[in-house]
Amino acid sequence: MKSPSLSFIVLIVLSICLIHNTSATTENEIIIPQYWINTKFIRTIDITTAVVRENIAILAQNVHNEPLREYYFPINENFDVHLSYITVKEKKTSKIFNIVKADFDSFKRIQFYKIIFDRQIDPHEKIVFIMSTAFIHMLTPYPVEIAQSGRQNLLFRGNLYGNSAYTTEQQKTTIKLSTANVISYTKIPGVSRNGNTIIYGFDKKKPDDYEELLVHYEFQQALLTIKGVRRDFEISHWGNNLAVEEHYNLTHDGAKLKGQFSRLEYQQTVYTHHETIMARDFLLVLPGHASEVYYRDEIGNVSTSRLRKERERTILEFKPRYPLFGGWNYTWYYGYNVPLGDFLKYDHQTGRYIFQVSSFIDPFHNAVYDKAQIRIILPEGASNVKVELPFPVNKETHTVFKTYFDSKGRYLVVLDKYNVVQEHSSPFLVSYEYSTLELLRKPLVASTFFFCGFLLSMVYSRMEFRIGK
Repeated sequence: MKSPSLSFIVLIVLSICLIHNTSATTENEIIIPQYWINTKFIRTIDITTAVVRENIAILAQNVHNEPLREYYFPINENFDVHLSYITVKEKKTSKIFNIVKADFDSFKRIQFYKIIFDRQIDPHEKIVFIMSTAFIHMLTPYPVEIAQSGRQNLLFRGNLYGNSAYTTEQQKTTIKLSTANVISYTKIPGVSRNGNTIIYGFDKKKPDDYEELLVHYEFQQALLTIKGVRRDFEISHWGNNLAVEEHYNLTHDGAKLKGQFSRLEYQQTVYTHHETIMARDFLLVLPGHASEVYYRDEIGNVSTSRLRKERERTILEFKPRYPLFGGWNYTWYYGYNVPLGDFLKYDHQTGRYIFQVSSFIDPFHNAVYDKAQIRIILPEGASNVKVELPFPVNKETHTVFKTYFDSKGRYLVVLDKYNVVQEHSSPFLVSYEYSTLELLRKPLVASTFFFCGFLLSMVYSRMEFRIGK
């Protein structure tokens, strides 16, 4: 008779082997045909702000015996999850090329992007194009904690050779920093440094070559992250008004405060606050005709704000209830009204109203956005709604929003996008059809409501509820 424990152990071992073989077979290694060669590969890494921006100028030559239109570009999985923005254009004509997310190499953990040129590139022909990318949450405070008036240092990690699926003959990498105070950086033969600029040069690099690039430098700015923002635009044809309200959830992702906050030290160093990384005050640019501006947080109205009118814009300056240090959070919301005609136009040829939102997000002190939600509340009765965006969003929802005296509810468009940076602060359009007869809907609903109320009151007042006379 076999031992039950031995049989159980054998079963476990067989199961582990089966799982391992299954996972091994599911790994997908992608082989990119070497139809291109990078004659020159010049990239610039900008880490002067909280967003890591990389611009790459590539001189690529078709070494295949047939015309080509597709070029593959790899991004490591650890970088791809932080990717916020990517675009490709031809250097000579500035024409934007289409770029799509292609296959994922699960063996090397690399995400490939496919660049589609606007024309066929003949054999031996060369093309020069520029790729621009932006990444968030790629900078790490080191050390992770500093004193209340301490200096903040950041650590940047990347690929020394740059990402390429093809052989590169000549490469140059330039790193731009916001300060000349560099603590340490990767040093190899041929590297040069001039103030806040570090330059690397290489010859003949194979596809997928990798060597870690480390730059440790001083960064005396607040690393602000908007964990979530919701922007509401409510259109009212009846009142000829656009009501805007924005809700923010802000986090300071810089080096955390070491120990407890000292109010005494805060007062003693009042004249050097601008030299620290704490966030003390903010500034928002509103439309020039903005009126009835308010600014509140979870407690209520915040009086530490100032509104300044200028010729073409309105400036809202405000201070949180407390200074923000690394690891601290703050939530607030503000709103205002503006004449609808400043943002809404009527196209007589198509019979459609065109609502233009001047910016998908408001550039806020070089902050990055983990999530941005835009809600456009159209008037009740709007139909045939179309949204035109200059970039893709993660989710677009068309639903109904109900409020006071609505009969069937208002048309609501909700746009959700993650990893948002200043490159996304572009205008977009929402067009719809709306009959002038719909302006009578709300007065009729209100009149019907009050009429029914008076009618019920009349009937109720004439009813006899006593048992006897």
